[in-house]
Amino acid sequence: MLLNNKISLGFFVKNILHQALYIFLFANLIVLLKLFSAWPLVIPIAIAAILGTCIALLLAFRTNQAYDRWWEARIAWGAIVNDSRSLIRQLQMFLPDESKKELLHAFVERQCGFCFMLGDTLRGQDTAGRSKAFLSDADNVAVDKAANKPNAVLQQHSMAIRRLYDARELTDFQMVQLSINLNSLTDSMGRCERIKNTVFPRTYTFNMQVFIYLFAAILPFSLDPVHYFLDVPLVTLLASAFILIEKSAIQLQDPFENKPTDTPVTSIARTIEIDLKTMTDYPEIPDRHVSQTYYAL
Repeated sequence: MLLNNKISLGFFVKNILHQALYIFLFANLIVLLKLFSAWPLVIPIAIAAILGTCIALLLAFRTNQAYDRWWEARIAWGAIVNDSRSLIRQLQMFLPDESKKELLHAFVERQCGFCFMLGDTLRGQDTAGRSKAFLSDADNVAVDKAANKPNAVLQQHSMAIRRLYDARELTDFQMVQLSINLNSLTDSMGRCERIKNTVFPRTYTFNMQVFIYLFAAILPFSLDPVHYFLDVPLVTLLASAFILIEKSAIQLQDPFENKPTDTPVTSIARTIEIDLKTMTDYPEIPDRHVSQTYYAL
């Protein structure tokens, strides 16, 4: 996720450098042809203006759709934060006996592991390190066999709660409340997986790029070639601005790709770990991650 810190200029430039260079060279070629060619290479400026207006409207729609996907992912992770805190708080209320502290800590570790492993899974990263860091040996064996490891962690939650219920440590009402919380975590996980696995229609990107490059191709024919040192930079800047906005939308539409514009799932998981361990009086609380760059993952 991009922060309010000063953003590196290279972050923007590297995304559009090649396209801007091609447009710059093309604009130079057309302007030089207009200066030294006897052919009437002129297109009315109104055509470029109409096309530019259409592109602006389409880009606004495109960016809104991409941001909606990013924001839905952030909302899902906000729900995971709330449900994680609620789960541990409920267990603290339902298991007030000090002798149950070790059992409560097992739930804390398992929930922290779920959050980190879900983020790693969404980004296509290996979860073995997280599994070893947070889960018990018995949980590790069960989770390692599963195709969907975050879901397997929730399954271990449910089995542990079932054992408490069978041992009459939980009432029927308490069992239902904990089950509702686990269902909510499952729902949030499913929303993230749906965003990850649902491809944004390729036609959106293709059509948008066709219009932008068509605009970049028409605009040099519409400007006065006499102002050579103004026309070429103007064509390059206008087309590059459209391309940059379109690239930004592409980055926002996929919030789990381990990029600066990602939903900051690792930072959120660390926040959850700090909160849960603080709630349950852990002797050592991990430090909150402070980003030294212009983004947080």
